[in-house]
Amino acid sequence: MTEVVYLVGRLVSAALEEIQKLLGVKGDQDKLKNLLEMIKKTLADAEQKQTTNQAVRIWLSKVKDFCYDAEDVLDEFEAKALWRRARPKRKVHYWFSWLSNFIFQFEMANKMKELRKRLLEINEEKNELHLSSNVCDKSIVQWKETHSFVTISNVIGRNKDKQRIIELLMRTDDDGVGKVGVISIVGMGGIGKTTLAKWVYMDDRISKYFDLKVWLSMSVDFEVKKIIRDIIESLSHEAKCDSWSLEKLQNHLRSIVENKRCLLVMDDVWEVSRENWEGLRDLLEGVSEGSKVIVTSWNKSIVSTMGTVPPHNLANLSQEDSLTLFMKCAFDQGQEKNHPDLMAIGKEIVSKCAGNPMAVKTLGSLLYSKTKLSNWECIRDSEILQLQTGILPSLRISYDLMPFHLKQCFAYCSIFPKNYKFNNLELIQLWIANGLIQSSGNTQELEEIGQQYWEELWSRSFFDDVVEDYLFLTFKMHDLIHQLAISVAQTESSNVNMNMRTQDVSPTTQHISFSDPSLLPEDELPSYLSKLSRVRTIMFPIKKEGSTGESFLEMCISRFKQLRVLYLHDSSFDQLPSSISGLKQLRYLHLCGNRSIKKLPNSICELHNLQSLGLAGCEELEELPVHIKSMINLRFLDITTKQQRFPEKGIGCLTSLRCLIIGDCKNLEVLFNDMESLMLLRKLFIGGCPKWLEGSTRTLQKIDVVHCPNLGTLPEWLQNCFSLRKLKIEDCPKLSSLPDGIRHIATLRELWIDDCGEISSRIAARSGEDWSKIAHIPEIYIDGRKMK
Repeated sequence: MTEVVYLVGRLVSAALEEIQKLLGVKGDQDKLKNLLEMIKKTLADAEQKQTTNQAVRIWLSKVKDFCYDAEDVLDEFEAKALWRRARPKRKVHYWFSWLSNFIFQFEMANKMKELRKRLLEINEEKNELHLSSNVCDKSIVQWKETHSFVTISNVIGRNKDKQRIIELLMRTDDDGVGKVGVISIVGMGGIGKTTLAKWVYMDDRISKYFDLKVWLSMSVDFEVKKIIRDIIESLSHEAKCDSWSLEKLQNHLRSIVENKRCLLVMDDVWEVSRENWEGLRDLLEGVSEGSKVIVTSWNKSIVSTMGTVPPHNLANLSQEDSLTLFMKCAFDQGQEKNHPDLMAIGKEIVSKCAGNPMAVKTLGSLLYSKTKLSNWECIRDSEILQLQTGILPSLRISYDLMPFHLKQCFAYCSIFPKNYKFNNLELIQLWIANGLIQSSGNTQELEEIGQQYWEELWSRSFFDDVVEDYLFLTFKMHDLIHQLAISVAQTESSNVNMNMRTQDVSPTTQHISFSDPSLLPEDELPSYLSKLSRVRTIMFPIKKEGSTGESFLEMCISRFKQLRVLYLHDSSFDQLPSSISGLKQLRYLHLCGNRSIKKLPNSICELHNLQSLGLAGCEELEELPVHIKSMINLRFLDITTKQQRFPEKGIGCLTSLRCLIIGDCKNLEVLFNDMESLMLLRKLFIGGCPKWLEGSTRTLQKIDVVHCPNLGTLPEWLQNCFSLRKLKIEDCPKLSSLPDGIRHIATLRELWIDDCGEISSRIAARSGEDWSKIAHIPEIYIDGRKMK
């Protein structure tokens, strides 16, 4: 279990040991550590037995509860140490200081003794369960390679299905049902509905036949207004039409699709009323004859509401096709012939997948590059394949065979709603905030380790639809994978939505999110929240009308003192309560998209544990807090403000910063001159600012200059970025030349220039005036084309 490993590591931390010695509780710390080491040796046996042994499952739950409580106590020690570091250097009355330390020491000594008593009881129960310390961990580890094993052009066993759907799409007779015909692809989760729809969508015949194509990933609720907005943004590239009225949306939609033959794919429809469907269909009546809608769904009742032709029921793959897909996932091309013993076991594994492509793909990915017979036999012989549960057994195996450090990172993803578009940068920061990223003991940054975790999960097919964006990767989780995450995190995480009964919120819940804030009362905490005592994450991940006002925040701050994450996306309160300083353990505060907040309380600077602060899109925020330099643990800062310049001895004093994003600061004239103090800074992004004045650092590895409409030249100080590896310049139409100093950046490996007008022509043909400045760079991309 990650929790035990993490706790042992913290108990031997040098910094923690120093303050515990100072407060006289070092002996209790050593006793806890020794007991935990004994328990840790039996965890592999317990993890394997818990699937079929309820007593072991309960014991593991007690171990986990103990670890969380112990971590809270250790956090109090570290908060005390941080307070000592961050407080101003001034004389404090000796008597007051001594009394304060004495009271703290007394309280901590009692808590440590109570923890030791609990751990002794847990250790005795371990002996009664006869757990062995000699069982090897069966997790499959050391995932170093990532690969994309199934592309759309290599879909297995669906050629006839594809041809049938294309015939239906290009059919002109829709039996007089109107201009828009509907084709439904129906089947169980993981059967390949989305893959088939994508394959059809990308076919050249379809691209030529239809004038316009739109792909929509549907949410659980069939919201006509949102669907129209998504169609408009897809077809006309409107930046944002969130605030448009329904009338304006309708008119704009009609103007785009009128007399055009359109294809609309609505992927993963859950529920739809006839009223909503007919309302949307009426808005599409301006399209040309022959327009079609493809609907994918597991819900066969959708067909009677939307379908105009009999549904296309997607069947399981044949054993032969399943084996082909499995081998493609498990081996590099042709390598399976070198391992006949593994192929024989592979056939047995595939036969247990019942022709479900998701199951086949997941187990194949799990075994990719693994040639030890024991790894393959472990999966073939797993008892989980025999269990009848709501989760595909193959997916559960993939989870159970993950190393400890990945399991909780994966389970944490359950807090986000279905179909959520993640970004890896945000998710890694959340993992760090919850202590799920373990330091490797060398110089590797937590963010780098988190990225390795992310890549391991991706290589196991837990993440899908990965797209590179400026500073991060966006991705999604397949419905079945998300369902698995919910299943393994069910006692620790809850996602409150319209389809969930509030009594289903477990009293042991630590992470809770609200997909629909309107379900919350305005003036009191609902009973299911009041009964929770160990909440570490409160999240509002998507924009919806509802209660995320100051009164609700006040109640949460008062009730949940151990909160690590407060994620309030697109909230609308205009004032953050000053009591926020009471959340001494807060690591992650996300206020992005709040267009009402004007000022942050000075007390926010007392959050010495805070590691990540998100203020992007806070367009009315007048300034950063004066004493921001006191936030000594801040590693990630993303800001939008109205101020003209940042104060000296502010951001430049945040020496723990690894990533700084400054976006849409319309009035910003001056950055700050002490950027060279940010010795640990690895990423700097400045975009949507009217001017970008001088600031330099020698540690930056990547710079993106995006949407600077008045930027004429890049600063010469760029040549001082001796660690720079990637430079991206996009949408800077007035940029006339590259600085001479760029030729001296020997570390630069990639240069990307897009939509920059004149500068593109100066280097596009390799013989332009600026080509000599960049000729030393190994990879050069101009307007999407690789030049070198």
